[in-house]
Amino acid sequence: MTVQFTSEPDVYEVSGRELRIHWDITEVTREDMEGNPETFWTAQEALCRVSDVRNILIEKIMATAYTTGAELAAINNGGEDYEAYQAFRAQAKALADGWLGQ
Repeated sequence: MTVQFTSEPDVYEVSGRELRIHWDITEVTREDMEGNPETFWTAQEALCRVSDVRNILIEKIMATAYTTGAELAAINNGGEDYEAYQAFRAQAKALADGWLGQ
């Protein structure tokens, strides 16, 4: 899910039992209604629990971009679909490992 922030978000944000994992963090500047530059941040976000284990973290990150059917289609289609899926899967694993390695 794409979310917006007024300041740069952390990759991992904890609030109580919730863990929000952010990636593809991007600074965006646009003109406001008065023509002045306005800066905000966008990121992809997965909502997890602080206690989630690695495979659950990966599953929740993957679910932000792929339904189960979309995952199967990417795997079976092969080619660019499969390569994009595997690249995102590697990113999901790295994000999960980053949290668990803290």
